[in-house]
Amino acid sequence: MKIQVPKFIRDVANVQMMRYKVAGQKGRITKLESAVHRLTHLIKDDILSLQEKTKKYKGNEYTSYKSAVEEINKKYNGTADWGVLQTGSIIDLRAAFIIGEGLKVVKKTDDADAEYEWAEKFLEYNDLDKEVAQEFAKEAEIEGKLAMKLIVEKIPNSKEGEEKYAVSARYVSWTEKNYTIKTNPQDYMRYEKMTWRPEDKNKDETLEEKEFVYKKFGGRINKPNLSAPKIMKCLTQIENLDKALRDWREINEIFAGPILGVECKDSKDVKSAQDALSDKNWKIKKVFVATAKLYFAQFDIKGVESLENEIITLSKMISGTTGIPVHFLGLPELMSNRAVAENLMELIHAATMKERETWKGAYEEMIAKAMALFNEKVNQGMSKAAQLDPAKIGIEIPVFTKEHWDHLEKIYLPAVIAGKISDEAFQEQIPGFDMDADRKRKEKKEASEFERIKKENEDLKAEKAEKEIFGEGGENAI
Repeated sequence: MKIQVPKFIRDVANVQMMRYKVAGQKGRITKLESAVHRLTHLIKDDILSLQEKTKKYKGNEYTSYKSAVEEINKKYNGTADWGVLQTGSIIDLRAAFIIGEGLKVVKKTDDADAEYEWAEKFLEYNDLDKEVAQEFAKEAEIEGKLAMKLIVEKIPNSKEGEEKYAVSARYVSWTEKNYTIKTNPQDYMRYEKMTWRPEDKNKDETLEEKEFVYKKFGGRINKPNLSAPKIMKCLTQIENLDKALRDWREINEIFAGPILGVECKDSKDVKSAQDALSDKNWKIKKVFVATAKLYFAQFDIKGVESLENEIITLSKMISGTTGIPVHFLGLPELMSNRAVAENLMELIHAATMKERETWKGAYEEMIAKAMALFNEKVNQGMSKAAQLDPAKIGIEIPVFTKEHWDHLEKIYLPAVIAGKISDEAFQEQIPGFDMDADRKRKEKKEASEFERIKKENEDLKAEKAEKEIFGEGGENAI
């Protein structure tokens, strides 16, 4: 009996069949496209052998500023897989070499007492005369740039007669804020605005030119937002060094547990040796008697020598890129040359000179803009001549090197002894010497000496008057 299938069921079955056919055709097309894609890459990789290259190697794994800074941040915080030890040491050492003993405010004119005192208080208020200067240098080594937000704020618990307002310098992290710098279209070096989006707000925060300080420590001038940190250029080498050290450790672990072997003449001896040693717990210092030869299986030492050469070469490359002496990377034997050791600080000074000059400019700009904000907020009613003038002072970062001390000994000291230059000119060249504090000590000493002489004169006058009234014998003469 023939069953009549309703038309709508036949239509549904036809539609379903068509879908299956289309899906199958689409699958065949996809497979064909994939095969063509693989063949294209095969020909591109090696058109002669038609063998696909599976291994890819890059001399620099971090080709973008964002990826490099994120990786440096992880390595410094100790959360990365490789290069934690080396990255942390290099950044901390570079920061210490760059800032050295800290900042020093210097007078450019004789009438700069008010500006000098204000700048000293500004540095003290923001802890820039202490460890914070080192912290800022460390942050700049991680991000390759520095941004500071300047705010005039009321000093808490200010006493009567003291200054009620101060300018606060607050660090802005690119890693956290992801800020953007806008420059003048006609001048790449003039930074007009700094903008970022706070996490808890739906509106951007923007600082005007007078409210922030921005400095780059790397990169191109025409790319204000891209500033490659020094260590970014050798991140891959740092990772390779750490991996090579780990490989060395793995190999040493193998060498530390050699395999005991027994050399036999034929298969019969192998069987008898296995039977004889199967239930024995033989150790060194116990007697072993057999027809076979006992030995320890070891790897070829040449592979270890190659690994050691790789470690030394990578350390040299990292040292040359960052300016950190190679013995700080754990290879003191490479610094055995006496001439190099004696001039080590000169080499470090040369490697960090650019960053040091940038820091001097950064702090001079910071003090200048802070003074301008202070004049606008606090000294607004004063005449322009009575307001603070940042041009009267500057910033120095004292550096101690053997070459500098030799220069002082052989040139400046003979000149000051001969009277060719003043004592003040000689004192200015002494690193870490505070001329203002020394001047105050001299003034205090001179004032004390003056008071002593004055008192002695008054005592002599009183004694002389007493002799005139009472005669040579004094009171007893009456």
